[in-house]
Amino acid sequence: MNAYNELYKTIEKLIKNTDISSYQINKDTGVSYGNINAMRRGERSIENLTIKNAEKLYNYQKSAEKL
Repeated sequence: MNAYNELYKTIEKLIKNTDISSYQINKDTGVSYGNINAMRRGERSIENLTIKNAEKLYNYQKSAEKL
């Protein structure tokens, strides 16, 4: 799997995880609540994230997997 696919799949896993609220992701990462909800509703795609926000969400999911 290349780096882009790894990044995309990891963020997608986080977005689809309903055990973690959009509010909690926002609070822990600083990524806007609106962006997180828009991705969850399918109104915004992961591909349109800034690199900075993609990195935050990727690292957040990876740290959650270690718990």
